[in-house]
Amino acid sequence: MFSDRSGRRAGALKTLRAGVGIVGIAALVAGCANPGQQQPPQPPQPQPEPSASASPASGAAASDGTQAAAQQASQAPTTQVVTKTTWVRVRRGDSLQRIAQAHNVSVKDLESWNHIKHGRLRTGQSLRIVSKQTITVQAAAPGAAPAGAAGGANAAANREVSAEVARHARSVTLAWPAQGQVVEGFQAGETRGIEIAGKAGDPVRAAADGKVMYAGTGLNEYGSLIIVQHNKDFLTAYSHNRRLLVKTGDTVRQGQQIAEMGSENNDRVAVLFEVRRDGKPVDPMPYLPPQS
Repeated sequence: MFSDRSGRRAGALKTLRAGVGIVGIAALVAGCANPGQQQPPQPPQPQPEPSASASPASGAAASDGTQAAAQQASQAPTTQVVTKTTWVRVRRGDSLQRIAQAHNVSVKDLESWNHIKHGRLRTGQSLRIVSKQTITVQAAAPGAAPAGAAGGANAAANREVSAEVARHARSVTLAWPAQGQVVEGFQAGETRGIEIAGKAGDPVRAAADGKVMYAGTGLNEYGSLIIVQHNKDFLTAYSHNRRLLVKTGDTVRQGQQIAEMGSENNDRVAVLFEVRRDGKPVDPMPYLPPQS
């Protein structure tokens, strides 16, 4: 079982290194060195000329309306067709024909995706199933204040987090993103992080203060994914969630719930927790306190 999971994760890791892995990850990792370049500068919005009878207040309202309309258009959701990978665990009595029929795919494709010869399966084996999926992507508002930024105290806290994100740091102090057993450890070159098991709906929390660089679904191997940047050198990733509670651009605090645990694109309910330093996966355990 573990060899199957390690093997497919090794393949994912090689894909990431090749720069043709999940959409946007390479750009996000590269962008960590230049946080200020995450959003391109917006062109100046045209200012309507007030009529002779218009008051200054009405002219300002028209200008605000034009800017709001332009900003709303830039945030309009778009649809994308992506390749989705799911995993199915073989149970006693399963056959390729039965699994193929249950997932509306062909036996030939199952054999090709999983390099199966002579139709041989073993109980506990994980099978890869590939399909096309249309997803909706909501763009982050350029320059928009993060959720919860209203109020002086929150605004000051967000400015503090933003300053931390923009600086280099040799390390990062993390808290456990979930309460549960570590069911898969980190193996350099084979796995990307650690898996923490739990129940569907269990809270997934930000391991440290930071800014959400990505929150979305439909990316191969990851399912519902959140990436949080903590400083110029470190970011964390949280995969396979059932539900995302933050969006790209949000500021989050350590311990804040950011998702609900799930099994999206995974064969068990767990969160895959990654720590990346300079874009490379490192073992999260040295950065985490001992489990109580």
